[in-house]
Amino acid sequence: MKKRTINQKSPRNTGQARPAPVRQRGVALAIVVWFIAGMSLLVAGIVSSARVDTKMTQLHIARAKSVAAGDGAIQLMLADHLLREEPAFNVAEYWLGNVKVTVMLYPAAGLIDLNATSQKVLAALFFTIAQVPEGNANVLADNVIKWRSGSVGTSKPRKTGRRFRSIEDLLRVEGMSRTLFDAVKDFIVASNSRGTTTNWALAPEVLLQVLEKSKPEELAAVKKRREKLANAQAARGAGVGEQSKVRALSGTYRIDALVRYGDQTWLRRRWVAVSATRGSLLPWQVLRTEPARVYEQSSGNR
Repeated sequence: MKKRTINQKSPRNTGQARPAPVRQRGVALAIVVWFIAGMSLLVAGIVSSARVDTKMTQLHIARAKSVAAGDGAIQLMLADHLLREEPAFNVAEYWLGNVKVTVMLYPAAGLIDLNATSQKVLAALFFTIAQVPEGNANVLADNVIKWRSGSVGTSKPRKTGRRFRSIEDLLRVEGMSRTLFDAVKDFIVASNSRGTTTNWALAPEVLLQVLEKSKPEELAAVKKRREKLANAQAARGAGVGEQSKVRALSGTYRIDALVRYGDQTWLRRRWVAVSATRGSLLPWQVLRTEPARVYEQSSGNR
């Protein structure tokens, strides 16, 4: 009797894939992908942080150099005018190492004093310089006068009024914004003297627009005084007569130093009074120093 032999096929010859190993390979691949993505984000964050730190370091270096160069150039400007008796109100250029500094000197008497200027002049300032609509400019000027008189912003009205201690106090006036302040800050001063008015003969050229708007009847006379002053300064610079022996500076001044460093220009500003100070060998004293900032032509000196 013959025995039948049954041939059993091996499972590896069936051609069917095992599901468990495939799932394991998929999970492993997903882990690898997520790991690579996580490492990429981590590296990108490190690089970005390093770039920010580098930029901040470069910014601090630029500010420090602009402060040092600006202060040094301002001192040289004052020495040139006071000790060498050169003509005043000039623009001077200095090279400190490889840094170019342009220094500009403005008499504070030629700026608009927040503590003494009339409502009419203030309104003209806001209208011509800050380009505020005329009606709004008048309201804003009224608010400055009210704040100055002490009738607003206090629990009870003051009898003697109050003063602007710095030009930044203008931001405390109702209706004044940072944008408007930035537009006029180069043309105003908060003087400690009482009853002082703007000496238009010493004012920056652009402020003649304010004069023309507020006091058009004085414009012609002021232009004549400015021309006469310019001729006197030219004569003093040329050494004509006794004028060359007169010291060029007196009073209070705003001095701007424009420092060119890299691809930026920095502004360093100081307020200086030309007068002897006890305990100092210098014939001037620094009243106020403003932090160095990146200079923008649209909001700078005009």
